[in-house]
Amino acid sequence: MDQQLNHSPRLWHLVSLLLFTLLGTSTAGISQTEEMYRAHFDSANAAYTRGDFELAQAGYLSILEDRVHPGAEFNLGNALFKQQELGLAILHFERAKQLIPNNEDLETNLILANSQISDRIEALPTAGIANVWEGIIAPGRHLMWHRLMIAFWTLGFIAFAARLLTADFGNRRIWGTAGAVLLTLGIGFMSLSRAALSRITNDTSAIVLANESPVRSQPGASGMTLFMLHEGTKVAVIQQVELYTEIKLPNGNVGWIESNDMETI
Repeated sequence: MDQQLNHSPRLWHLVSLLLFTLLGTSTAGISQTEEMYRAHFDSANAAYTRGDFELAQAGYLSILEDRVHPGAEFNLGNALFKQQELGLAILHFERAKQLIPNNEDLETNLILANSQISDRIEALPTAGIANVWEGIIAPGRHLMWHRLMIAFWTLGFIAFAARLLTADFGNRRIWGTAGAVLLTLGIGFMSLSRAALSRITNDTSAIVLANESPVRSQPGASGMTLFMLHEGTKVAVIQQVELYTEIKLPNGNVGWIESNDMETI
């Protein structure tokens, strides 16, 4: 028993050293990558400030080709709006909204862009609790919940490791309780992460990019035209059949539209 107690501090020191080494290596690699993308982002922002919106657009797109970047999505929408590309501007504002929900500047710009489109569609009323829950599991929060899940699980396992390496009964009890609480919170964050991921996978919306597109009663040109949609209108995607997609509007109307006339968010 004495021999085990003598070696426990040394073992705990080695485990801690290994964890900090791995964390430091990972952090260094992430920092270099972040600096590179920050330089590209700053360059695109400088072009936007100069009024060179096409160059800014190209810069933001180059970032988005490689990674998810809320700021690039938002500013790309601004650059497109300045060029009067309303459909594409709203598309990227909506993508940014998924990543950074409840952003006041983004909401303002999205309202401004939507005020300039042709279609005015009143959404069906929803319950307040449902709106709160949708905000919690918004697609943009998936990465945050996922990171919290990993962080709390890691801390929980470290706490259990400390419990095994601690000889004092009181400290073992404290570490064990802390580990159980941390792992339980990790499971909670995992549930939120899965719910947000489910929204990303299942809740598909799209923006109409064509100047004008007929919505038909069935897929194909033989379907009766029910109504027309115009550039910038947001629709929910139900299913796709060959070259047509079944959509649903916020007011509950459904129909089929050519898939090439819109782009999913």
